[in-house]
Amino acid sequence: MSLRSARADDAVRPIVVECGLVAGALVGVFVWQRLVRRLTDVLVTALDGPRSLLLAGLLTGGLFVAGLALFVGGYVAYRDGDVGLEAPSRTDLPIVGLAALAPPVLVGVTKLVGVLTGVSYSSLLATYYRAGASLTPVLLVAGVGVLVTVPSLVLTCQLLVQRSFERVVGGRRAVVVTTLVTGFAMTSDTGGLTPVPDRGKLAGAILFVILLGVAQFVSGYVDRRRLRYLAYVPVVLFVAVVLVSSVAETESLADGVFTLTQLAVLAIAADAYERSDSLAVPALAYLSLSVSNYAVIVAFELGVRPA
Repeated sequence: MSLRSARADDAVRPIVVECGLVAGALVGVFVWQRLVRRLTDVLVTALDGPRSLLLAGLLTGGLFVAGLALFVGGYVAYRDGDVGLEAPSRTDLPIVGLAALAPPVLVGVTKLVGVLTGVSYSSLLATYYRAGASLTPVLLVAGVGVLVTVPSLVLTCQLLVQRSFERVVGGRRAVVVTTLVTGFAMTSDTGGLTPVPDRGKLAGAILFVILLGVAQFVSGYVDRRRLRYLAYVPVVLFVAVVLVSSVAETESLADGVFTLTQLAVLAIAADAYERSDSLAVPALAYLSLSVSNYAVIVAFELGVRPA
């Protein structure tokens, strides 16, 4: 093996390792969510009535977030020793403003495109509240969703994913990588961002790590540059298939704009964390998106069933 090939192999290996660690951590988050659901299923079945179900939701969500915080906090503290709990400074005010204001603007644009093309926002978000529903229970249910989703996204996207990739590619590049990884793993087919990847996304992430690891291993034993590049062809093809599949699944212009909105918020959150080194700013971006989503449903689409 030539010296140049060895250097390229040494440069790629840490990325492969970090991808594997991230994929493994996401599997751990998935398993924890399933375990929490199993633990609370009995309680949810036994309870009856809106208040009881709300209490069950708080218990399930609270247990999930608490366990996730312990897992992620231990993971990051062991590897880095700093989790970014400080408040943003005055120099961070522009990015704070962007995190607060960009999501409602993007949601408003998506709603407008939906109105012009005949696509309801409730169908994009896969959320339904019956017409004439009392505002109090609607707000309580939405509040529980926000309390679970926002901290879970921050813990997973920023501390598990972004912090891991910062170690091997640097801060600015980690923003791009984080946006791509979380854009794949943390977007849900049933509407919006999800704090836990589904089985299909996890399987895709694991397959990507395997293909990347095999390519890195093979390229380390090849001297010719062109042959080393050929080792990564399966990785490129896999990414291409994922992108083409995502485009093919887009059912309308509004659906495409909705997806871009989720990716934009993930990018804003990652960039805000890199610039401010504070978890409060990406949390603000996720909070702003969640509140804007529920605001559109409550203000304009009560009683509109998802298509």
